[in-house]
Amino acid sequence: MLVLSCAIIVFSFVLIVRSDDHAAFALLPNWPIPSTCPSQVIFHVDCPGCGLTRSFIFLAHGDWHNAFVRNRAGWLLALAVVLQIPYRLIALCGRNRQPLGQRVPKLFGTVLIVALIGNWVLLRLGL
Repeated sequence: MLVLSCAIIVFSFVLIVRSDDHAAFALLPNWPIPSTCPSQVIFHVDCPGCGLTRSFIFLAHGDWHNAFVRNRAGWLLALAVVLQIPYRLIALCGRNRQPLGQRVPKLFGTVLIVALIGNWVLLRLGL
C-alpha cells in the first residue's frame, strides 16, 4: 500500500487532463491514456469510481473546482491515499503493525465506500 500510494501521488502530478477530458502524461499530451473502466468501456455507464483519476490529477495541480466536478468523493479518496504514507511508515517502523487497531481502518474504509456509492447514486438521480 505504501508503494501504491506513492505511485498514485506521483502519477497525479505527472499526468494532465486534456481538453477532451482524457488523461495523458504531461510530456506526451498527444497520447491519451485509454479508459480502464470496464463499466464505461462495455456498458457506457459510469461506475462509482469514474472520474477519480481526473479528480486526483486536478487536485495535484490545485484545481479544486474541476476535481470536485469529476468526482465529488475524489478529495476524500485522495486524502486517504496521502494518509496511507505516514500510516504505513509507522506500521513498518514500529512494533505495532496496526497502529490504529482494526476498527478505525475498517470504519474509514466503509466511509470511503459509502461516499463513493452515495455520490454515484446522487449522480444517477441527477443531483
